[in-house]
Amino acid sequence: MSIEAAREPAVSPYVDATRMPNENYLVDLHRETGLNSVTLAFVLGTGYGCTPSWGGESTLQDSRIINAVKAFKNVGGDVIVATGGAMGPYLEATCSSPDQLADAYKKALDIVDSTHLDIDIEASINVDIMMNALKKLRSMIPSLTISFTMMVQGDDYGIVDILGVDILKRAVQNNVEVNIVNGMTMEFGSKRASWGDAVIAASESLHRQMKQVWPHKSDEELYTMIGVTPMIGRNFNGKIFQIKHVEQLVDWAKQRKIGHLSFWSVGRDNGDCPGGGVSPSCSSIAQNKFEFSKIFQQYSGTHIPDHFSTTKKPSTENPHHSTKPKPLKIDCSTGVQYIPHETYCDKYYWCFEGKPHLEQCANHLVWDPKINSCNYAESAQRTDCI
Repeated sequence: MSIEAAREPAVSPYVDATRMPNENYLVDLHRETGLNSVTLAFVLGTGYGCTPSWGGESTLQDSRIINAVKAFKNVGGDVIVATGGAMGPYLEATCSSPDQLADAYKKALDIVDSTHLDIDIEASINVDIMMNALKKLRSMIPSLTISFTMMVQGDDYGIVDILGVDILKRAVQNNVEVNIVNGMTMEFGSKRASWGDAVIAASESLHRQMKQVWPHKSDEELYTMIGVTPMIGRNFNGKIFQIKHVEQLVDWAKQRKIGHLSFWSVGRDNGDCPGGGVSPSCSSIAQNKFEFSKIFQQYSGTHIPDHFSTTKKPSTENPHHSTKPKPLKIDCSTGVQYIPHETYCDKYYWCFEGKPHLEQCANHLVWDPKINSCNYAESAQRTDCI
């Protein structure tokens, strides 16, 4: 499949299906913001076992949800179906066989006429059953898109191991094609002063992890597989994802041609509780209604702005400095190493499996060879980049 192929809505924020106030909710969202895709969360099991339901409480046939989706589709909207999440019971834990789980997945997709399944993994599941179920589901729905939404451990680490990278490796072992790896860029550890910088740095770390899972894929291909999902407004860890941060994220996504942007959640995209604690119904910051949605929607997934440049400034103090350096010869025979780019402050080469891979720091950061990580130019003492 071409890396330019459109297999995914560029923007599809999460909507808590059980909290939609009325059947016109999604249509109103579309008309006010231009959003044409949402991710319906979450399809769960029930106390009776492997029976798919909205939020573990409403049947799949819930008329309020189904009619809202139908109205949304009538104005050109599309939906992604998400399972899992922060609460149980997971279908992936209550279904006891691959056939049961595949059938449950298909019922949830069919009821809203969707071909995109998003599995949000925040608790232990039977991975073997899930992988075999996904293989069966893809045989039933050849156009199926599979995304995994996974917790981020740290901005310099990426997603967690057991419920993240290990599951991606199992997908490769089981020949399950993964279309999107969606990093939950929320509630993770960071020492960065800017939460916007931290979210982007975590996404770059995810890219490096994915390179280890799919070493045969190019950097560009891997970026088209990346999803980024922050929690807008106040997070439980005290961090605040602000309006300026989503603007920064969208700019970075345009530069990298990221496959997917989302956020938690549309129901919180309002300023009804500025200064309050974390709430499922507001962002806890001062903002206009749907302000985040409108900025996220500016991302198309294809445009690269021509104003972006972090080229080193030519030195006026060193007469031997050349603005046209010789191509850098990179020797990756000694194992994993990081080498600064010969021209661009924000780029570097990562030697992995004997080959150099061109990487790029998050917006406003440069490569710091002293710590082998991205850093602020002042902190890195990169005077040629300031």
